[in-house]
Amino acid sequence: MAYSEIINEIQEQMDDINALIVSTTDEIAEKMVELEDLEAKLPQYTQQLAGLEQLKQNAQQLIDNQSAVDVNLNINVSGGASTGSTGLKVDHTVS
Repeated sequence: MAYSEIINEIQEQMDDINALIVSTTDEIAEKMVELEDLEAKLPQYTQQLAGLEQLKQNAQQLIDNQSAVDVNLNINVSGGASTGSTGLKVDHTVS
């Protein structure tokens, strides 16, 4: 094998490596654009999560409030010589 063939073989390997470098650099650039797009979506997802958390808390409060309802009942009693008023508090639990 002549020295020129060795040099040509080395040059081909260098060209292959340079092509891999260019290809990898292009792939990195594409991934960077994709990463920027994903990062731009994060604030929206964070807001949606916060909104859902608030809805969950509101729903839990509704559940808690519906199961403990106080009813105030005032009864006025009048009879012959005496009149009176009785205040009763009745706890009706709804489930």
